[in-house]
Amino acid sequence: MNYQFRKEVQVAQKAAMGEMYNLAKESLGVNDKLINFASGHPSTDVFQDKFLKKYMNFALEDGAKELLQYGAHAGYMPLRHSFRRFVNEKGMTVKEDDDLMITYGSVEAIFLVTAAFVSRGDKVIVEVPSYVNAIKSFQLQGAEVVGVGMEEDGVNIEELERAMKEGAKLFYTVPNFGNPSGITMSAEKRRAVYELALKYNVPVLEDNPYGDLRYRNDRIPHIKEFDEEGAVIYISSMSKLIAPAVRVGFLVADKELIDRIIPIKAVSTNGVSSIIQYALWKMFEENDMYEQIQKICDVYEKKLYLMEEKMDECFPASVAHSTPDGGMYIWVTMPDGTDIQKFCRESAIRLHIPITPGNGFCVTEPEKCTSMRFNFVKESMEDIAYGIEKVGEFMRDYLGGY
Repeated sequence: MNYQFRKEVQVAQKAAMGEMYNLAKESLGVNDKLINFASGHPSTDVFQDKFLKKYMNFALEDGAKELLQYGAHAGYMPLRHSFRRFVNEKGMTVKEDDDLMITYGSVEAIFLVTAAFVSRGDKVIVEVPSYVNAIKSFQLQGAEVVGVGMEEDGVNIEELERAMKEGAKLFYTVPNFGNPSGITMSAEKRRAVYELALKYNVPVLEDNPYGDLRYRNDRIPHIKEFDEEGAVIYISSMSKLIAPAVRVGFLVADKELIDRIIPIKAVSTNGVSSIIQYALWKMFEENDMYEQIQKICDVYEKKLYLMEEKMDECFPASVAHSTPDGGMYIWVTMPDGTDIQKFCRESAIRLHIPITPGNGFCVTEPEKCTSMRFNFVKESMEDIAYGIEKVGEFMRDYLGGY
C-alpha cells in the first residue's frame, strides 16, 4: 500500500528523550547502571498507589453498574465538582459562567483546544523553549508555530505583543516551573499577558501540570485568576500528583467554549474511564489531597537541592543551569557552538546517562540550541549525586576543561 500521509505526519519525529533512553539501554553492559535524566516521568516513590488500589477496588465492588457504561463526554459530574473545589482551595475561582471538563490527561486538553481553534496555516505562539508535545500538537494540526523569547521572570512581553499584533489563534504558556526551562512567570507578567490577550483577541492556553509542586518562594496567581472575559483556558493533570497511568486531566474555560469542545471529545476519546473517575472522586472526597501533595514536595525538594548542589560543584564554570522554584526539570546550557545532540548521544552511549537535548523544545533556530533538560525527581538521591558527577567529568573532557 502506498500510504498518502499528510505533510505534517510525514515530518513528525519521535521524542528525543525516548531515543536517548534507548541508546543508553542498548549500550548497557552486564555490570553497568542506567541513570535516566532524560525522562519526563515522576518518581515511582511518590505514586498514590495505595489510594488507587483502595478506591479502584471500591469502584469495582461497590460502584453502580453504570460505571461500566460509556460516561458523559464532559466527565463524571461528582469528580468535576471535586476538581472545582480542589483548584479553588488555592485561590482560583471557577465561576458560574466558567465550566470544567475531564480530559484524558493534559495532552488531550491541548489537542482538544488545538482542534477547536487552529486550522492549517494559523499561527500559534509558544515560549522558547516550550513543551515539546504541545509544539507537536500544534504542528500536526498544520499551525505555523511562532516562538517568543524567555527571560528570568517569564516570557518577553515585548516580543509577545509583536507576535500577537501580527495575529494568532492561541498563546500557549507553562507559567509555573516551565517544561523544560524551569522558569516561573512573575505576577506582573501574568497580568500583562492577560491584558495583551484581551487587546489582540488571542486566547491564552495556560498549562499548569506542575503548579502544586512548589518547593520555595510564594505561590503566584494563575493567569486564569485575572480572567473576567473568558480569555484564558486553564488545563492541568493528575499525572504528576497521583500517577501518570490514571490519565486524568481537566480543562477550565468559559462554558461556551466547553460546549464547543465536547463534540470534539465525543469523536476523539469519547470519555475517560468512569471507573477511574469514580475512584479519583472518592479519593478527593475522603482525603486532604494537598496534604498528600506536600509529601511529594518534601521528597522532590531534597532532590532539587541535591542536583543543584552537585551541578555547582561538578559542572565547568562555562555551563549554566536554571534554579527552578518547583516542578521536575533543570535546564542546563552549554557554551555557544556546542553540538548538544552529539553531547547527549555520547552521554547516553558512553555513560549510560540519557539526557534530553533541548533542540526539540525550541521552535526558533533549534539548530543553535546548546541546552538540555535534566529530570531531577525520577532517580534516587544516590543516583542523582553519582550521575551528575559523571556528567560533570564528561563535560570537562568534552569542553577541554572549561
